[in-house]
Amino acid sequence: MIGLSSVNHNVAAHLDSDGGTEIEERESGGVELFRKANAVLEQLQGGGEWTAQQLAESVGEPVSSTYRMIASLRDLGLVEKGLTRGGFRLGLYVMTLGAVCDDRISLRNVATPWLDWLRSETSATSFLMVRRGYNAVCIDRVSGMGVRSLALKLGGALPLYSGAGPRALLAFLPDAERREVLATFETRLNEDPELPSPRQLEHLIDRIREAGVSISDEDVTPGVAAVGAPVFNHRGELEAAVSVSTVRARLLGDREATVSRVLTAASEISRALGYQPSAMGGAK
Repeated sequence: MIGLSSVNHNVAAHLDSDGGTEIEERESGGVELFRKANAVLEQLQGGGEWTAQQLAESVGEPVSSTYRMIASLRDLGLVEKGLTRGGFRLGLYVMTLGAVCDDRISLRNVATPWLDWLRSETSATSFLMVRRGYNAVCIDRVSGMGVRSLALKLGGALPLYSGAGPRALLAFLPDAERREVLATFETRLNEDPELPSPRQLEHLIDRIREAGVSISDEDVTPGVAAVGAPVFNHRGELEAAVSVSTVRARLLGDREATVSRVLTAASEISRALGYQPSAMGGAK
């Protein structure tokens, strides 16, 4: 399990807090305990959501023990509740450790040079983000010049309706998934006057899909603007979003050039992942 060695001791110590004899890192009991926790995480790393029953059967542990294991892993941020009833999946903290599937690691390897290029070309902070449920999670960023504090830190998340990168993800979700996300946000959007209404957000999504790019103007942080675009994989599926963010006067003052650079980076990352627009029906 990639990146989990750094939390070996914390996992074992935390799991031991539920009871039993004292476990030291070098004792065989601690090794066995971590092995079981790691087995659960490896199952979740395969993707999708698993119930406690399914995980118990997969790792050969009683359901009651597996529930306790999951509870401890949730406390550590390594596991979180999924969208399906009784389902569990890898937590956001795993993202920050780089403990993600090979596709995501390949994505970062491919995207990082283009994040560096965007920062060099625009002096803005560049971001790479992926969808996680109803949020966009930052899995890589390169700090720019001029803005010391931005809302989205490495490993942080924004709702899919907020910001250029998140909206690029939302706009290019499959239709059924996008409708489900919008339905979930409907109450929040209707109740908060500072957020776009559901109808306004739908119109905004239509414009993003038509242009292939999302522009955010102070809707996350006052005085800050951003431009984001989607990234697709070799199957033509939405993989991620890339964006840049800086003070609005700088970014929007050269808006056309900034949009062009973000689109170039997104296109080149997609191409490196095997995306072929002509073979995918010309999707953006």
